[in-house]
Amino acid sequence: MTDATRVLISGGGLAGLSFAIALATEAPDVNVTVVEAHPFRSGTPNPLDTRASALNLHSIDRLDRWGIWSSLHAHAGPIHEIHVSHRGHFGSTLMPASDLHVEALGYVVENHQLGQALLSRAQELGVTVRFPLRCTRLRRDLDSPAVETEDGEILTADLVLLAAGVASTWFDDLGITVDERATPNHALAFNVAFPGRQPGRAFERFTAEGPLAVLPLPSTDRSEQRYNVVWSVSGQEISGLADLEDADFIEAFQAAFGWRLGRVTQVGKRSQWPLVRLAATEQYRAGYLLVGNAAHTLHPVAGQGLNLSIREADLLATTIWAAQKQEKPIGHLTSLRPYLVEATNEQRFVTGSTDLLSTLFDRRGLLLDTPRNLSLAMLDLIPAARAQVAGMGTGRRDVGA
Repeated sequence: MTDATRVLISGGGLAGLSFAIALATEAPDVNVTVVEAHPFRSGTPNPLDTRASALNLHSIDRLDRWGIWSSLHAHAGPIHEIHVSHRGHFGSTLMPASDLHVEALGYVVENHQLGQALLSRAQELGVTVRFPLRCTRLRRDLDSPAVETEDGEILTADLVLLAAGVASTWFDDLGITVDERATPNHALAFNVAFPGRQPGRAFERFTAEGPLAVLPLPSTDRSEQRYNVVWSVSGQEISGLADLEDADFIEAFQAAFGWRLGRVTQVGKRSQWPLVRLAATEQYRAGYLLVGNAAHTLHPVAGQGLNLSIREADLLATTIWAAQKQEKPIGHLTSLRPYLVEATNEQRFVTGSTDLLSTLFDRRGLLLDTPRNLSLAMLDLIPAARAQVAGMGTGRRDVGA
């Protein structure tokens, strides 16, 4: 086993585990080790206090190929249609899955369910998962790429994937800078409940402060609809909203979202973070590769961050398997160049799309608001154009074209 190809992944979050499973599935001759600094959570949180991820159809395809989707499908909330509107303006559109001849445009999965399924599948595939164990230092002074743990242990590999988010010390060690673009807004995430049965409709509502995404969660009660909300609000507004009692917060949210689902009956715990877009200027250094949020963070409006990581995981696994068949060292730039080219193209496309969506409905005045609102209204009248827009969000290149 000492001569086997080794990949070490620092970071056992959703992205890190996705890369581990992709490698174990598509490049089975690789020995994969994941090192995670924190204990993995078990159990089921309060249904109103969960966090969730929207998975596009490409991600579902990959999870199915990797042997994960069958255990998640029953716990996922299907998105049968997406309602897009602009607060205080005429014009809206409803994009149904039937336009694309698919069952759903995507699915919403709670992060604790997804994390548990990824961890279980990784271990089934023979991935070594070590936790809680913190990597404290990159060891570039050795013959092979390596990290040093908090216990002083040296872990070497042919390729080290850094998937634990932006760590400025490590970026400095690698000589990689990060482009940072701050916005005046914060993201506020929480779950809400409405009366009635869950129809599987997602909402993208654009306000003067920023976009508001309301995503359908699987119902725990036949007479109650649960939704996961990501609300972009101004820096001046965030502190006041976060400190409100539940009843007052519900009133503020209801005013922003409207009454399409009736009155909010419950709200869960809120979490918040500043909306800062980060992108590493480079992603590779002699045996070390930045992946997931370590390489890029996206605006949460379209929920594409994890989808992009899953796509990259698939690209990397395919690239490494090709290098192995050609007996090339997997940690060298010549072997990884196909991945870097394709991944960079994907990142530019997704980043550009989410940036456009996050700014499209900023307050810009009547002369710009009117044609934009007319475009929304026209989308509702032209199925082919509507299908093309919806197809872009599925992640499948052949859908909606």
